[in-house]
Amino acid sequence: MKAQFFATLLAIFALLSVASCGATRATWRASWSAPGSNFRGTERTAFAEARSAYDRGARTEALERLRRLASEAPDNLEVGTWIQDLESDLLVGGVDLFAPRFSLAEDSADEVLRRVYGARASDAPTVPSLVLAARAETDVIAAESLLTRALELEPRSAWAHYGMAHVILQDRTKIDRWSIARSSLERALELDGGHLRARRLETWMAAQEGDRQSAERLLVRWLDVTESDPRVARANRVEGLLDFVHLLLLRGENGRSIRILQDLDGEPHARPRRLMLLAVARQEAGDALAALEAALTAQAASRGAVLPLVQEALLHELFLDAPLEADQRWRDIADRTEDAAAIADLIQGVRARVRLERQEDAAR
Repeated sequence: MKAQFFATLLAIFALLSVASCGATRATWRASWSAPGSNFRGTERTAFAEARSAYDRGARTEALERLRRLASEAPDNLEVGTWIQDLESDLLVGGVDLFAPRFSLAEDSADEVLRRVYGARASDAPTVPSLVLAARAETDVIAAESLLTRALELEPRSAWAHYGMAHVILQDRTKIDRWSIARSSLERALELDGGHLRARRLETWMAAQEGDRQSAERLLVRWLDVTESDPRVARANRVEGLLDFVHLLLLRGENGRSIRILQDLDGEPHARPRRLMLLAVARQEAGDALAALEAALTAQAASRGAVLPLVQEALLHELFLDAPLEADQRWRDIADRTEDAAAIADLIQGVRARVRLERQEDAAR
């Protein structure tokens, strides 16, 4: 699997010149000595050892190693965020880490984490404690308030500005949330141009804003810089690769997309999404049967998600000349989304009903 993963990265780096056409190449570099995430002496090695434990599935050991590291570097927010994420994973898995004061018997995993970090920030309101409390907060207004306090203590905290960008994007009550978040993110990158999480958010925002050329250029650079960097989880790199494939598909690079996705064959993270991208790439490349196979596999992997079923219906309808099979898939989608809560599923449900109604009208 590792050999395939690195082969995929080599293929991406070979595309760097293509991704950079018509735009200035991003040249930022990551640092291990930035304020808020400074690794001194043996701390970098200790972090890598914790990451190794994490990768082999020893989550409890990884957490213990990171907590020891945090005792030596209490202001290191990179370490702090990894600890927080591991604690969240273990809480979700039923490990009652903070009992009896904060127990899963009384609250959900998210609520336990929120209360733990909220109490710490209340007892000792420092920039790291406030940033981590905001990160665990489930209410965007409360999170924004915590980050505002952090910035009052240290206006030059890249982590607090980055956190603010994240929080503002989640606050849909703000009409101008994108411009405010953009300002916070730009400030974070002014203060720490190698902030890996902020750089990833920069890429995501460019893609969401429709600036595909910049998004592709920035994403290739992020993948390049973070190769073998223990601060970036493998799952995040896989998501980055899939985002890159998505951008390639949008400009018709079907062959390259298929090769990257094939190199990720067997990767467990984001498997339904990977298979759906493969179905689209196969379809666009003119291989309808292979696309259908990928869509069916994605449907099985995603445990009832609607999008793979939509892809299957379209393949039957548009490429396989199988209107009866397509009609049944659209009916399945309409039935499955009748009481859907997710907006994306509701949209697909409306799409299915409109198609069925048009077919009924045409048959009259």
